Amino acid sequence: MNRNQWLGFGAAAFGAGFIAILALRRSHRSGQPQERPETLAVKTREEENDKLIHSLVVLTAGTAYLTMASGRGRHHASDGHEVFWVRYVDWIITTPLLLTGLGLTALGTPFRRWGLLLSLLFTDAYMILTGYLADEEPRDSPMKWTWYGISSGAMAGVYYMLWGPLLEEARKTGPEAEDLYRRNLTFLSAVWAGYPVNWLVGPEGLNLIDEDTSTGIYTGLDITAKILFGLYSLSNTQEKSARELTAGRVPEHELRPSPAAHVERWDRGSPTEGDAEGGRARGRNRRA
Repeated sequence: MNRNQWLGFGAAAFGAGFIAILALRRSHRSGQPQERPETLAVKTREEENDKLIHSLVVLTAGTAYLTMASGRGRHHASDGHEVFWVRYVDWIITTPLLLTGLGLTALGTPFRRWGLLLSLLFTDAYMILTGYLADEEPRDSPMKWTWYGISSGAMAGVYYMLWGPLLEEARKTGPEAEDLYRRNLTFLSAVWAGYPVNWLVGPEGLNLIDEDTSTGIYTGLDITAKILFGLYSLSNTQEKSARELTAGRVPEHELRPSPAAHVERWDRGSPTEGDAEGGRARGRNRRA
């Protein structure tokens, strides 16, 4: 397949993937307790967040692929190689969304470690922007490899935060949250590692493979990291929600639709041993 065929295939795949994610519902699986009928009509907050995030990721990527397949979203750099700038626009929207989903899985609420989550998202955006700057430079320019090195360093920082502080927070959240976070993170980390390698050997970098091959690899990586990961993550979340609903462990304000409005408030308390938030105790205030 040539480059344009790969881009057209990607656009079609993301259209199908968008429908698949919207259509994915909880279903009874062998080995899992049977859900009560009244719980099948509701979703948990985690399910709602996951579905919205992955739907937006796939919709954004599909728009980018349709743009590229139509011959737009690109220009020539000073040395003649094509820069697909719309691909970077796609990445700077979709990768923070994916990281937000992982962060919510680990933390439960972004307000628990909002500084850590914002640092993660900023580092990710910085990685994408410096990667774009590297792509704009000609191959014989030292600045290309300077920017590539900086972008790779930022990616290492993203991996550190995901596998270090956020994994530790997932452990504090509970064993189910840690298991879900670790499985999703392992999947996404493995796929994301392919992007800088393809960039390095492709037309943007050393030009060891041609444009058709590089585009095919990018298409496969994007489909795996966005469609397949989205279905995998959402399915994992739905299984977790089904277990919690069956066991009656989901409070009313975590249901969607919720029977009542809910306000979450954090009150400063006296520091106590084992308080991971340094003396903060969560107070919940429900309003009808």
